[in-house]
Amino acid sequence: MKLVKRVQIAVALMSVVALAGCSTPTDAPQGEQATGAASLEQIAAFTQIQPDPQVQALLPTDVKQSKKITMVLSAGAPPTSFVSGDGKTSLGVNADIGRALARVMGLEPTLVSVSLDGIIPGLQSKKYDMALASMSPSPERLEVLDMVAFTKGGSAIAVPTGNPGKLTSTTLCGLQVGVAVGSFQATTRLPKLSEESCESQGKPAVKGVELPDQNQVLQAMASGRVAAVMADGPVLGYAQKTQGAKFEVLKDESSLTSTGGMAVLKGSDLTEALVKAMEVLHSRPEYQQIYDKWGMSGYALPAAELGRLKA
Repeated sequence: MKLVKRVQIAVALMSVVALAGCSTPTDAPQGEQATGAASLEQIAAFTQIQPDPQVQALLPTDVKQSKKITMVLSAGAPPTSFVSGDGKTSLGVNADIGRALARVMGLEPTLVSVSLDGIIPGLQSKKYDMALASMSPSPERLEVLDMVAFTKGGSAIAVPTGNPGKLTSTTLCGLQVGVAVGSFQATTRLPKLSEESCESQGKPAVKGVELPDQNQVLQAMASGRVAAVMADGPVLGYAQKTQGAKFEVLKDESSLTSTGGMAVLKGSDLTEALVKAMEVLHSRPEYQQIYDKWGMSGYALPAAELGRLKA
């Protein structure tokens, strides 16, 4: 894999350093990614990937003519998606998938990272052509988006070191739990967990506290503002291994896995091209190599799950 430049990672998790814990094997970054905040990551150009004629034939005319595509990603969720220390370079699994996907389509990508709640409005205003944000296919999203599967995801729950409240993933009733605003955990997973474990049993609901990104969610737990955090498993694992962020990840006592999709506006002329492009990329070794690079080997999408997402 040809690499064009190195950038310094600077993901701020200052107040989380006081906590301690562990992560599951699939969450833990390997190799260089596990060495700390001073680690260097490499941005791959994927120049070995040639445009696929079948994919290009499916592209809308205006995209073919411009040979450009603007992709929006979420910020503040390493190693899935975040911004480098220069404040502008998108890094992580999703950024690499986007760059490789653009090569398959024969397009020049522009990657823009924003807060998760700004992604759908940005698509609707046509500021961005497509989103690569590991979004789960909720009914609300599918009302306005076409979504194409490209990754696996999984929620996890973190608590302060020593788990002073003796919490489990099903005993969070009445407590404040931090989540990133607009995330699948905020909109779907935590409310579902609250309903199943608390409200249906006559217990007080879990109180979701929404904050702008995963870094601020973890900081809220470090300061005692929230009793626990619900976030993507890879995000928590990466924070533990690379930034000295220390906390405990609760044993999963419920099904917290999900499938993440790239997205375009519902009925977009890009949809079928993305379905085919993802099939082509998935068949290449670079797809799994991206996950291996970021310590997320267990989150690569199985071939049987390729295609458009449904609720």
